[in-house]
Amino acid sequence: MLEVITVAVGELEANCHIAADSQKNAVLIDPGAEPERLLAVLEHHSLKPLAMLLTHAHFDHFGAAAQIGRQCGLPLYVHPLDEPMLMDVAASLAESLGMPECYHRPDADSIRHIAEGDVLELSPELTFTVLHTPGHSPGGCCFLHGEQLFTGDTLFRDSVGRIDFPGGNIKDMRASLARLGRLEGDCTCYCGHYGNTTLSHERRYNHYVNPGLLQW
Repeated sequence: MLEVITVAVGELEANCHIAADSQKNAVLIDPGAEPERLLAVLEHHSLKPLAMLLTHAHFDHFGAAAQIGRQCGLPLYVHPLDEPMLMDVAASLAESLGMPECYHRPDADSIRHIAEGDVLELSPELTFTVLHTPGHSPGGCCFLHGEQLFTGDTLFRDSVGRIDFPGGNIKDMRASLARLGRLEGDCTCYCGHYGNTTLSHERRYNHYVNPGLLQW
C-alpha cells in the first residue's frame, strides 16, 4: 500500500494527494496550487517526485503543475479530452470563477496523454490503472492502485462532482459512478475535495453510486 499525504491547496481547497512508495519515490495527484508548499512537503518527507497525474484539468487541480514541473523536470499526465483546459485560462474555469491569477499554463512538452486501461508504471511500486470516468469533465479519470482509488471530482464522500460546468454531462456521470460502484472489493477513495471515503460506504449510502437506493 502506498503512503498518501493529502494537502488541501488554494482558495477552493482542492486536495493534492502525494502518493509515495517504500523507496521514497512519489507522484503528485492534482497539484492544484501553492507549489512552494507542496515542494516543502516533498522535502520534509525526503520524497523524490517522479510525475504529476491529473484526474481532470480544471485550474484548481493543476495550478501548481507548471512551477513544480519546471523545477523538478516532471511529466504531467492528463487525458487528451481535458488537455485544452490546460492551455486556456477560460477553458480552465479560472476566468469564469473570478480567479484568472490562479491559472498557470504548464509547458506543452511536459504533457503525456493517458487513456482508459493504461497502466502507469512510474516505479516498481508506483503503478496506477487509469479509469476514464467522464461526467465532471470530458477527460476525467480515476487512478486505481490496489485498494486505493484516487477519484478527483468524480466522487466525494456522500456526494459527487458538479456536472453544470462546460463539458459536464449527467449521462456520463451516472455511468462513471455506477462503474465505480461495481469495482470488485473495497477501496479507500481519495477525493478531489473534502475528506476521504470508501467504496463500501458509498455503495451503502450514496445513491449516485448505487442507483438502487434512489432512482435518478
